[in-house]
Amino acid sequence: MLSEQAKDAGRHSTAGQRYCIGIVGAGSIGCYLGAHLCQDSALEVKFFGRETMALELAAHGLSATSFDHHTYFAQPVAFYSSLNSLIECDVVLLTVKATALVPMLTQLKRFLRPEVPVVAMQNGIGIGEMLSQDLANPVLRAIVPFNVVKNRAGQFHRASAGAIVWQQNDHAAVNYIINAFKQLKLPVQLCDDITAAEYGKLLLNLNNALNAISNLSLQQQLLDPDCRLLLAAAMQEWLHICRKAGIKPVSYTGLPNALLPWFLRLPTAVFRLAAASMLEIDEQARSSMWDDIQAKKRTEIMFLNGAVVRMGQLYQLPTPVNTLLVEQIKRLESGEAAPLSINDMLQQTGLTS
Repeated sequence: MLSEQAKDAGRHSTAGQRYCIGIVGAGSIGCYLGAHLCQDSALEVKFFGRETMALELAAHGLSATSFDHHTYFAQPVAFYSSLNSLIECDVVLLTVKATALVPMLTQLKRFLRPEVPVVAMQNGIGIGEMLSQDLANPVLRAIVPFNVVKNRAGQFHRASAGAIVWQQNDHAAVNYIINAFKQLKLPVQLCDDITAAEYGKLLLNLNNALNAISNLSLQQQLLDPDCRLLLAAAMQEWLHICRKAGIKPVSYTGLPNALLPWFLRLPTAVFRLAAASMLEIDEQARSSMWDDIQAKKRTEIMFLNGAVVRMGQLYQLPTPVNTLLVEQIKRLESGEAAPLSINDMLQQTGLTS
């Protein structure tokens, strides 16, 4: 049975139009978002991903749960392991990892109608520009600030807060999707300056590598003063680059970005009280980079901390902390089980004696 929010989502006018939405790269984020869209009777949702996920959803159905107690269920789910049916879609939500974008482009160009908007939902900067060079389609950006974890087969759980930041646009089908999310209590914020939004999201994503290296939950890691000290230094490197580039990153935390490094350096007892809303995350929540390391997958490190290192070289600004984080993640990717300890990293970067 549909919830009242789900019923309301199906009442929006589409002027008689039924939109077909393709979710390409149906992993945790794609499945979580798709479960919401499946509640809307004006939307036909097609999922594209791995055969293993197709079998999982066929057996268990698809459910999206949230730390704020909203739950949506969908079954049966239209799931495809090839992109042939992409030609039927009116909008594509591209939710593959940034590392999978290049091989995906050939497939998209083959099956996607050229007028269909593609919404790129990857972490990292310069994603839209990269896609626009290879695709004739309109390319939009949307930035997902929250963590999604898979609790069990077919169940995808949003473990933290935050509104999806969506590039302002005039595509009717895309804006219908945005309104559907809002009706289903999934907040969306429209943004004119998507570059500033990307730069602000990267500031937060610099923690992904540190979380993977520490092997702690996000909550435990944020309460560790040595981890916060490293994160503060990594953020300062990026903020220096942003100032040099003349870009003011969007803040996602309620604090001015310039204060975040200072805030992270507060004593833990003070930080715990002051950061109560930041710590409102499920105890099991970890970064997607930690998930990738556990699954022995290539990570997005070169699109995150690696982007800081590249831009630091461009502007001739030092980035010792982000450089070290890249090196340690590369060690983990190559199968080395023991990167430097947090304390060793502090010493190597001169943050402690």
